[in-house]
Amino acid sequence: MNWSYGEADPALMLFTASLPKFNMVFRPGSRILELGCAESDWLERMKVADSSFELTGIDARAQHREANGFTLLAANACEPSVFEANSFDWIVMLGALEHFGLGFYGDAADEIGDVHTMQNVERWLRPGGFVYFDVPCQPTYRVQPNRHFRSYAPDTLHERLIPPGLIELNRAYSLPEPYAGTWCHAPTVERVPYWFVAVLAQKPGQD
Repeated sequence: MNWSYGEADPALMLFTASLPKFNMVFRPGSRILELGCAESDWLERMKVADSSFELTGIDARAQHREANGFTLLAANACEPSVFEANSFDWIVMLGALEHFGLGFYGDAADEIGDVHTMQNVERWLRPGGFVYFDVPCQPTYRVQPNRHFRSYAPDTLHERLIPPGLIELNRAYSLPEPYAGTWCHAPTVERVPYWFVAVLAQKPGQD
């Protein structure tokens, strides 16, 4: 995959840094789903990186369209019926999972929308498929007072976001923007705005 990124979106900076750190390989012809795709041009960039990818994006605010080699759908990642089981080789969330279910972006309220989303990820991935995501990280878990996003604690992140059926393969902590992708130790003190953590997990087996 001919991926390159030299701009300043922190989630894309993290993804770019995670590719070599986690040894992530997107095979030609992969079926790839991005959850929470409305604020990033990641799908467009992935199509440029490899035109053979089958790319789909969903977001509560998306307008349905099929153009430029990918499909966009207005849908809720917390709903298991959006896709059939075993549909994708990769599922990616860039600065998105921490928002699901909080209603800040017009999605339906679901206090554990992030948990439900990851359960759906496990269902939608093909055996052997991968999920990559990044979320804000602090020493303790919290939901922001304005209901904008969640921050996750290192010691409980696996329990909350890696459901049965997925195996966490890699995890790395990062400084915040504008230094996203600069790897560091696990957070031990609060930081404003917050630390980042990037995670790679896999659904075991072969399709």
